[in-house]
Amino acid sequence: MFQSNDLGAQPPTVPPAQSSQPKPRREKVTNVLYGSLEALDRMTKQLHTLHYADPNDWSDPIPSGRDSQWMVVLIKHLLIE
Repeated sequence: MFQSNDLGAQPPTVPPAQSSQPKPRREKVTNVLYGSLEALDRMTKQLHTLHYADPNDWSDPIPSGRDSQWMVVLIKHLLIE
């Protein structure tokens, strides 16, 4: 009847193509604002209206060492592709 021409050969294996694109990675970005307590409060609220960060995500005000100047810090994580 019919004879198979298959001599046990396997289909050629092709390695998956290596992407020239780097793998996405998370990167930390530190945001620091300096100013009076009133200015810092207003700025964090303005950034909130721009959907950048919730006011509660910022650190508590920290004295900067200068007269009437404070600082607040926010760390954001970004996906770099």
